[in-house]
Amino acid sequence: MKKLRYFALSMLAALSLAASAQTTNPNPVTLTLDIHECYVHETMTTTDKTAYYYVSYLEKEIFEEKGYNDDETLASEDKKWFEEMANGYQMDVKDVVQSFGFHGDAAEYQAGLLPDHEYVIWYHGVDEEGNTTTEIKRLPFRTKPAQHISNRIKLEAEKTNNGVKVTCTPDDPNLYYTFGHIVKSKMVDEFTGEDMNMLDYMQTGISAQLYDFLANDELNEWFVANANQGSAAVEYQELEKGEEYYVVAAYLDSEAAICSEIATVEIDAEGNLTGINSVKNNTTLVADGVYTLDGTRVGTTLGDVQRGAYIVKFNGRTHKVIKR
Repeated sequence: MKKLRYFALSMLAALSLAASAQTTNPNPVTLTLDIHECYVHETMTTTDKTAYYYVSYLEKEIFEEKGYNDDETLASEDKKWFEEMANGYQMDVKDVVQSFGFHGDAAEYQAGLLPDHEYVIWYHGVDEEGNTTTEIKRLPFRTKPAQHISNRIKLEAEKTNNGVKVTCTPDDPNLYYTFGHIVKSKMVDEFTGEDMNMLDYMQTGISAQLYDFLANDELNEWFVANANQGSAAVEYQELEKGEEYYVVAAYLDSEAAICSEIATVEIDAEGNLTGINSVKNNTTLVADGVYTLDGTRVGTTLGDVQRGAYIVKFNGRTHKVIKR
């Protein structure tokens, strides 16, 4: 497309105008980051309090694979994303821009991140038709690594008449840990469809639950509601025949990052126990749709839900949105 642009003279003027809008108008937004292990806090200040601007992020590897270091490519893809959102959610593009864009000073958390991973945030002005109106700014960053500990969690399992009972015994009853089960066939990246390792799959699910708690300055409440302390036991009943499962447990640090080896119990497609192991910690979850801030899928489009705050996943991007 870039080579054709030099020869397709009939298109040159239109393309030049679009490129000019992106490069000659200064970006009025200043974005700063407070970087953590599983999330970042964005603070946006702008000298133009009325114009809308758009902020998004991707893993650096995906960002570069899509060619988003090129302004024209990124502006075109952002406009396409707005238009596809409008079509898929049966909204006007203007409404999508107002729902997913910002105007004036603002702040927001981005959760669902993995520790010690590289990402790129980009931001630019946007008009009611989804066109980029200012220069595009990019801000690459790396999340902080989790600080691993040597503590271990012991899992014991037995077959019952109704399923499998798993008992979890941590070596420190005061530390928080995650304890649950995974369907093996669902351990794939939500955007690429590629297989995910256990650590990244577990951490993605945990990190995605943090939005609401972070926004309300209640991260400690996430641990109360979702993590465990001390010994616990769960009986997994009515396991779906034909599916293979892991039961998993691992310690969490103060930012909800997995910080220990992962204890596992494997259950085969017939519901039989096949192994109790430990996965060394040395190494995304759901499809497009609308989710509550704690990660529960509640619809396919915004038309399926009532007013409120939601997380929307669409075509590889994740945003928090308020439906009014």
